[in-house]
Amino acid sequence: MKTLKDLIAEAHALVPKITCSELSSELDHYMIIDVREKTEIDETGSLPNSINIPRGLIEMKMAPDDNSLKAETPIVVYCGGGSRASLAGKTLQELGFKSVKNLEGGFRGWKEFVI
Repeated sequence: MKTLKDLIAEAHALVPKITCSELSSELDHYMIIDVREKTEIDETGSLPNSINIPRGLIEMKMAPDDNSLKAETPIVVYCGGGSRASLAGKTLQELGFKSVKNLEGGFRGWKEFVI
């Protein structure tokens, strides 16, 4: 049986990372999904142009039958540090999205980058 640590490690290996620097110069090229809970966002803020779809709802909100997005839609997911985003990114890949990246360092990394 896999542990949570195993699942996260597997997701990290499958979902490529994008650095804060790379994303900052290409913000308009990606659909940016914040997978944190709304309470976390209310406390800390979020990336420009990001939409909030909590990790627990990603399958329901992003299922191909329920949205008009194409499989080629470039997506960046992020959370506080990266683990939930990797899990969400892996799920998005399993749903058929072909261009999914995880923001390296998550929102904490972004905050350090923009300071």
